[in-house]
Amino acid sequence: MLPTPRISSVAARPDPVAVITRFVAELEGHAERAASAAREGRAVDALRAAGAMQMLLHAQAGALRDALTAAQSKRVALETRLAVRKALDGALAPLGRSVRALEAQARARQARQAAIGAALRAAAAVPAPTRSYAALGRTAGAKHLAVTA
Repeated sequence: MLPTPRISSVAARPDPVAVITRFVAELEGHAERAASAAREGRAVDALRAAGAMQMLLHAQAGALRDALTAAQSKRVALETRLAVRKALDGALAPLGRSVRALEAQARARQARQAAIGAALRAAAAVPAPTRSYAALGRTAGAKHLAVTA
């Protein structure tokens, strides 16, 4: 039997900074699509973009976990750990802003729809005047007429 070559786990791992940078760029693209769709009133497209964000997070979870572990591991070179931390700090702030903007738009739309619903309920609660022909005739002082065919 031939000996199995040993593969260093460090060499097999992708660059954690590149993983984080690529993930954030893709996530920001989806977030921008969701925000523009929400601004334009295209709820289905906004929902699809939000779903794409979740699918991206689910697909990249393992690689992101490895990249975050590299930022904390003492076995990884200090320069790499610092670069990962810098990439995280630079990426999380814009991403947080775009997510907060999406949340604000959703809250504004929800408040607008709640106000419309309240106005419709208030309009429906006002009693409508009786619209029967008999009531109209009585109010006008008319006599009852017999209709024969």
